[in-house]
Amino acid sequence: MFFGEYTPLLSQQLLQRRLANGKARIDPEVGLEKYCTHCGEYWPQDTLFWTPLASRPDGLQDWCKACRSEEASAAHRAKKAA
Repeated sequence: MFFGEYTPLLSQQLLQRRLANGKARIDPEVGLEKYCTHCGEYWPQDTLFWTPLASRPDGLQDWCKACRSEEASAAHRAKKAA
């Protein structure tokens, strides 16, 4: 069990593939960043910005936490309005 934020380890092959296809990049100041498929922005690849999901190859969701929160809020508002 982890306490606090952490960055899941990637295999060398997965890292190289993600860098090649644009789903990840290395920022000189921040380090490894992951591409959010919802907002189209890059965020540091750690659990401060991404929700852990063990079934994913990199151990993290495809949408950043901000997008997931925004989507959940919109769904809640829509349900409340109905």
